[in-house]
Parts: sequence; structure tokens; C-alpha cells
Amino acid sequence: FNEVHVDFYKNLRQAHPDIKGKEQKLCAFSKLNLSTKEIATITFQNPKSIDMARYRLRKKLDLESEDSLQAYVSKF
Repeated sequence: FNEVHVDFYKNLRQAHPDIKGKEQKLCAFSKLNLSTKEIATITFQNPKSIDMARYRLRKKLDLESEDSLQAYVSKF
């Protein structure tokens, strides 16, 4: 991921300095357009936990309910 999206984490942290490690990973998974089930399988978590994490991340990034997390993250 880091070889393909070289400055992704740096740009994300510049725009949102309060973002944590797990939230950064969730952003990276979203940039890769992975589904909730795929992320849950990779991280060994319940899909409902992933949905809740996405919800909290969207609030932290000040995204409206109609805004796409994947579209927002793809800008970085």
C-alpha cells in the first residue's frame, strides 16, 4: 500500500492531525474500496464493529451522512 500510495498517511495526518493508527488503517482500507466484510475478515473483527468504527471516523472527519468516506479518502 505504501509503495503505491506514497504520501497517503502523511497527507491524511496533515489534514487531520488527531487521527489515530486504527483510524488511519480504516482510511487505507476505504481507499482500497474494501467492503465491511472484507475489512472484518482482514482485521479479525465483527462487521458491526467495522460499521461502528466507520461511523465514528466519519464524525471525526466531519463528513455528512450523504458524503462518501471512500470518495473523501481517495483525495489523499
